[in-house]
Amino acid sequence: METKLRNLIKEPLTVAELKRLAKRVGGARELVAPKRRKEAEGIEGEALIAWLAEDGGRVRRPIVDTGSRVLLGFTAESRAALDEALGE
Repeated sequence: METKLRNLIKEPLTVAELKRLAKRVGGARELVAPKRRKEAEGIEGEALIAWLAEDGGRVRRPIVDTGSRVLLGFTAESRAALDEALGE
């Protein structure tokens, strides 16, 4: 599996990338960083995707895409998947 690292602060996800991810993780709301959820209240649908695309810091990180699934945030499961992907 090819490992690709991307700094979402320096290179934020595009609207198209966010839409694809949102479909895979159960909606755009799942992509909002926990510390930014209060700011995102009342923003829905396309507006939420656009809001996320404006600032990579608003997106929950890390995003680990194993090909078959996407894991978000610093959970034990996502950490194990990231370690495996990085060969650690």
